Amino acid sequence: MHEIASQPSFGYFTAALLATAAVALSSGMQFLVIGLRHQRELMYQAYAVLCICIAALALSNVLLDCATTLAQATLALRLMYASSIFSFPAFIVFVSTYTRKPVGRVVFGVILIVATGLFWFDLRAPYGLHAGLSAGTPMVLPWGESLFTLEVQPSIASHVFHALTYVVFLWALWRSWKYYRDGRARPGLLLGICLLVQFVAMLWGDIAVDIFDQPYPYLDAFAFLPFVLLMGVSLASQLRARTLQLEQTTLELRAEAETRREAELDLRHIAYHDPLTGLPNRSRALHSLAEMLADARQSGRHGAVLMIDLDNFKTINDSLGHHVGDRVLEAIADCLLAVAPGESTVARLGGDEFLVLLDATSHDAMDADATAALAMGVAESMVQRLSVPLPIDSRILAIGASIGVAVFPNGDAEAADIVRCADIALYRAKAAGRNGARLFLPHMQQDADNRLELERGLRTALERNQLSLHFQPQVSMNGKLQGAEALLRWRHPELGDVPPDVFIPVAEETGLIHALGTWVITRACAHIQAWRSQGVNFGGRLAVNVSPWQIAHPQFVEHIQAIVVTAGIDPEWLTLELTESALLNDFEAALATLHALSSIGFRLAMDDFGTGYSSLAYLQQLPLDELKIDRSFVSALQPSVPDPLAGFIVDIGRRLGMATIAEGVETEQQRARLGAMGCDTLQGYLICRPLPEAEFLHWLASRQTVAEKNIA
Repeated sequence: MHEIASQPSFGYFTAALLATAAVALSSGMQFLVIGLRHQRELMYQAYAVLCICIAALALSNVLLDCATTLAQATLALRLMYASSIFSFPAFIVFVSTYTRKPVGRVVFGVILIVATGLFWFDLRAPYGLHAGLSAGTPMVLPWGESLFTLEVQPSIASHVFHALTYVVFLWALWRSWKYYRDGRARPGLLLGICLLVQFVAMLWGDIAVDIFDQPYPYLDAFAFLPFVLLMGVSLASQLRARTLQLEQTTLELRAEAETRREAELDLRHIAYHDPLTGLPNRSRALHSLAEMLADARQSGRHGAVLMIDLDNFKTINDSLGHHVGDRVLEAIADCLLAVAPGESTVARLGGDEFLVLLDATSHDAMDADATAALAMGVAESMVQRLSVPLPIDSRILAIGASIGVAVFPNGDAEAADIVRCADIALYRAKAAGRNGARLFLPHMQQDADNRLELERGLRTALERNQLSLHFQPQVSMNGKLQGAEALLRWRHPELGDVPPDVFIPVAEETGLIHALGTWVITRACAHIQAWRSQGVNFGGRLAVNVSPWQIAHPQFVEHIQAIVVTAGIDPEWLTLELTESALLNDFEAALATLHALSSIGFRLAMDDFGTGYSSLAYLQQLPLDELKIDRSFVSALQPSVPDPLAGFIVDIGRRLGMATIAEGVETEQQRARLGAMGCDTLQGYLICRPLPEAEFLHWLASRQTVAEKNIA
């Protein structure tokens, strides 16, 4: 082994290399930790490996400069090349990710294969990548520090390595320029400066030291120092920017989460509260009632439900508009909150319906009766409060309300059942004249069930042939047959014969009256056509009752005219009987309908005259042919008790040119009194009770036989 005469010494140059290695190593370890913490981000990890390789390169330079034998220098040179070779993949990955255009896997695989080949050659060849090595004359720096030098014989591998080094650096410079041109001026400029410094150091070593053989040391390791420092600063600033961005994003996400939470609370409030009044809605009220019901069953106490329905709200909505209706609802909500007990719950079910829940723990009443009395007292106070006219904008509006009260718990009834019971009581309050309160009683449920059964039965009565017409004859004072009235009858398979005054109101409320009315008129026309074709003397006219709902229907005239035309009868043979209530809602529209019917040829009769809204001013405008005296006036005709009302109606009919028909005539005294008054026609049990068609035809035949015998 060759020994050199002058021993290298440790000085400033070597210390600077060690400092460079320390800086690079500390920077590498720092960014290795950062890369691992940031989900193993490739750019930070590549930079960390590159710094560690730079540290190894600086340390191997220290070993070379301080070597005392050729073997030591050769080992140090191998370590230098190994560090440089390993830095290639890390350098390429770092530059590509730094400039945000990572290399593909295929390219990176090729780079790894080339680097592995060079490393294997450096490890296995006697002199590494060189053809030969020999100790050179020690280099003495101006401050007296001596460095070990080598005389090298280049090889193909060393030329390939140098060529690859220049290619990689030129590629990196091109990528930094593109990065700069793409708008990333600051990071692109920093990378370019670092690469230019390193490139100049490479040119210094290859030109000044190797080609011109100047006695100066290589500066490659020192040239990496600004790269480490500047890139460290750049990456740290980028990391700081990303951290700030993440913090900003975190704040935005927190703000968004808070906004979403507030939105969810708003949606929850909207889902369980009425948007107009702010009161709990139906869902919330039923949920609260279910909780109160469970607490009441557990404590053995009682609560109550008050269902409130405004009496004149629809009129206000229709006449003044929905915006005024909304103001009314808001005012009603404030009134209910002011009157309701402190621990109660006030809710709006929808439309003009409100609900008040009296919790079992909000009062001292223990049993059901005491709770019912307390609830009725609250209901009465609410009725009185709501009966006071409300100032809405510039108007004073009278509203009024009806209230149904139900006490809970009530057996196994759930929350919806309790509300239904309160609704049944509310219906009773409205039927009793409105502006009042009613307590739910057990028999009301049975009545409601019967009414539901009637409604269901009516819907199938037409299909199952359960309806029929009975006929009651009408005769003049001298006994001549004038016609008959067709009366609707319903035989329910379970309830039996249902009176008309029971099922007709149900039909009117449910809208089935139109179908029933059509059936009656159609059947009456069919009977007229059949009897006339058979030569049956039934008086020539048949009267049918017409509901106010039918009169109000806009297509009623066209509909009934079509029925008459289809039956092939003269409209004059059909008398339409209507009550005074048909004129109450819209007199002008009803008057137009009656004139249209009269112009077609139908005879018109006012039924039950004197029992409703009797207006003589309206009466003289109506195209009526007959006035029917109600049975209540006829039954009041007693020999010892004068009753001027029936005579007054007869006189009105005579003056207006209308025939008068007395209903409910049952005695000879009534016949005599009516005859003395000048009544035209009689109808009642004195003449004949209402009969089915077969019996009515038999009655007509018997009457005809008697008349023929009298003539004979």
